[in-house]
Amino acid sequence: MGRLLERVIRKKGLNISELARAIGVHRRSLYNWFAEPELKVETLEKIAEVINHDFSAEFPNTFIKKPEPSNPDKVIKDDEFWKNKYIDLLERYSDLLSKNKE
Repeated sequence: MGRLLERVIRKKGLNISELARAIGVHRRSLYNWFAEPELKVETLEKIAEVINHDFSAEFPNTFIKKPEPSNPDKVIKDDEFWKNKYIDLLERYSDLLSKNKE
């Protein structure tokens, strides 16, 4: 379970220190969890909420509530989110420049 958890976190390109802060544990705890063959469902649910990830595909035999972040500011955004946000800002900036020329 720990290796699958690590794979998901790394695939999303998340910072381990930021994730640890967001869930209220020391980053060493995360590294320890990565080495564990079994993890508590509560631990997976807490991480799922913060990274906004549904672990049901990775752990089909474990009942894990679907993540519904209660505090959107606490959710750690992945690389895809920031890439899309950057592209959106560039497009809006370009539109403003072209309107300004007119």
